[in-house]
Amino acid sequence: MSQLTKEWRFLRSGWIYAFVLTGKQAAATELVSKALKEVVERNDLVSSRRKRRLFFTMLFREGHKIPRSATTEDGSSPMLTRLHGIPEPGRSALALLHLRLFAPDQIAVIVDQTEKQLPDILKTARNDISKSVPATP
Repeated sequence: MSQLTKEWRFLRSGWIYAFVLTGKQAAATELVSKALKEVVERNDLVSSRRKRRLFFTMLFREGHKIPRSATTEDGSSPMLTRLHGIPEPGRSALALLHLRLFAPDQIAVIVDQTEKQLPDILKTARNDISKSVPATP
């Protein structure tokens, strides 16, 4: 993916986000492929920023149709398993924030919330993930 044009370099982050949503590599790849196909077929998307935002919005919406499947028993990382324990839209908002591709107002649009709600959503998600971290002796 390092040979992608600048306009499409967000695809790597998109796959990571899809992996966070699904917990499985194959499901993440399928989700990204489906969203990418839809974005490419759209003739009304001129700017790279709009393509990127629509792509991640599609991942968010379609990702909810796929059951969360990351567990430590199947070899998933403990962090991914903890992320899967966070309810939406907090899980996605937190993941998107850490990918650093979008400003907070755009994250709110992607997760179908208002910008005013985003700080509380992120606070709750951070609290949820910190509660799931095992205490160190």
